[in-house]
Amino acid sequence: MRSLATTYCLAAGLLLATHSLAQQSKPPSLAQAAQQQRMSSCNAEASQRELKGDARQSYMSACLGGKMNQTTLMKVCNAQASQDKLASDNRKTYLSTCLKKSS
Repeated sequence: MRSLATTYCLAAGLLLATHSLAQQSKPPSLAQAAQQQRMSSCNAEASQRELKGDARQSYMSACLGGKMNQTTLMKVCNAQASQDKLASDNRKTYLSTCLKKSS
């Protein structure tokens, strides 16, 4: 008797889990797909610019919010150069490459 009740409980649990998984696997909405694409693109650009830490976080925030412009990019690249403690020619070289890297 107990094994029959256990079997029913397991079957019910399996049905609930299957139903739950089916709901989770639905395709993303257009807005979700666009956000995922934007996240992927911004992340790739931040990696290409070799941004880390706070500078990367600032870049991602501006990029995802659609507020990325040359002024914001200059601030982000400058913050990364400061974070990396770059000075003189090394700083100029880094800033030049950071600002020129294509998106």
